[in-house]
Amino acid sequence: MSRKPGAIQSASTIRNTGGFRFRQLIEAWAASVGTDRKLPAKSKEQGVPSDNELVRRIDDPALRAVFSQILAERRRYLAELNLLKSQKDIVVDRRPNVVEISQQSESVQLLPSLKGVLSDMEITALRAAVSDDFFDKQGWMVTRAGQVKGDSGEIYKHGYVPAIRKILKEIE
Repeated sequence: MSRKPGAIQSASTIRNTGGFRFRQLIEAWAASVGTDRKLPAKSKEQGVPSDNELVRRIDDPALRAVFSQILAERRRYLAELNLLKSQKDIVVDRRPNVVEISQQSESVQLLPSLKGVLSDMEITALRAAVSDDFFDKQGWMVTRAGQVKGDSGEIYKHGYVPAIRKILKEIE
């Protein structure tokens, strides 16, 4: 559109009451060319076919069924998406739905003694495995957490030495 004084300032000027002469000019030009001012109607064939039309075009029944399921899932997810878009705050609670309440009161459980479970040879091997002499000969060190470390790094995890010593204490 022209920005000169007296020229049309915007496209909406034609629709206003002052644009009557412009509309007459456009109608006269359309009549001389042999057309009208209306836009041609859009054909349905030009647009994207609907989901059902796409399914009908598939010849293989198995493929048609799979495609129908995919389209149904798509519609369900779109509906879910639109529902979630309408919510201001969304809270996702991933806790289990079932709450288990224990009817049992705390009870004392008696465990059998470890005496007689290990042979004398096994007990001697465990004592040797956590002895300070053995660690010194191997060049290993024991941390305060009970982890055994060597030059190449961790050999036994945290709690190894105290666990073996507790077992030996129970056996004696």
